Amino acid sequence: MTDPLYAGSAQAVLVQEKGATQTMEMSSLTWLRADYHLPATYSCRVPMSSITSALALPTPGPATVRLALIRTGIEAFGVEYVQSVLFPHICAMPIHIRPPERVALTAHVLRAYKAEDDAQVSEAPIVREMVHAQGPVSVYLQVPSHLQESFSSILRMIGYWGQASGLSWCTAISAGAPSTQECVVPLRLLPGHAPLRPFFSSILSEFRNGSVTWKELMPVVGERKANPLRMDIYVWPLMLTEHHGSGKLFVRTPFGELGSDVPNKE
Repeated sequence: MTDPLYAGSAQAVLVQEKGATQTMEMSSLTWLRADYHLPATYSCRVPMSSITSALALPTPGPATVRLALIRTGIEAFGVEYVQSVLFPHICAMPIHIRPPERVALTAHVLRAYKAEDDAQVSEAPIVREMVHAQGPVSVYLQVPSHLQESFSSILRMIGYWGQASGLSWCTAISAGAPSTQECVVPLRLLPGHAPLRPFFSSILSEFRNGSVTWKELMPVVGERKANPLRMDIYVWPLMLTEHHGSGKLFVRTPFGELGSDVPNKE
C-alpha cells in the first residue's frame, strides 16, 4: 500500500492539498520512531462522541499527535521557537501510528463531577469506553535531520494524548521507517479490494492541510476562524478476534495478512 506522504524512492515529496504546496527534500529528512507505554486502562475519545457516553479509540489520531507536539514543544522550548521553527514542519510532516499488539475495549460506568455556579459539586454516572493494551503504541515522524534532536526531546516529554485519561510515557526513541501495512490509514487510501469488516474503524480528526496557520490553532476570544481540522474515516490494522457483550478484543494484523480463523463470540 503506497502512502502519498511516504515515497522512499523519490528525491522530493510534493505535498499539495487545497492550494497548499510544500516541497521537502528527502535527503534532509529522517524517520523517528517513539514507543509509548500505556497504563492499565486509558481512553482516547472518538471525535464528536458524547462526553456522557463516549466511545474510545485504540490509539491517538494524527491531529492529536500534532497538537501534542505543539503543546509539549512550547513547554520545552517556548512559544517563539515552536511557532517560527517547528510549527511549519509539524503541520506538513507525515505521521504514522502503529497500534499495540492486542487491544481490548470495554464499557465502564464512571462517576462524573461538575462544579456548579454556586460552588457546589454535582455528581452523575457516565459511560466511558476504556482500552487495555498489550504492547506499546509506536508513533513515526518524518522530520528534518537538523531538527532531529528537538523532535526527539519533545517525543520523550509527551505524557498524555489529548486529556489525562490518555496517559502514556515514552519508553524508547529510535530511527526507522514505518511499515504502512501495520499503521493506521485513511479509508480512502486502502485498496478497493481490501476487506474491512474484521478491522477496527472510526472517524478521526486531522489537520485540514499543510498550510494551517498558527493563528488558526491558537484560541483568541471573540475572533472567528476557519476550522483547522477535518474529519476522515480511518482504519486500524486491528482485527476483531473476540466479542463478549460490549467487550471486544482486537489483535494487530497487517492489512495484507488477513487471518483465516476469526472467532466471533457473541
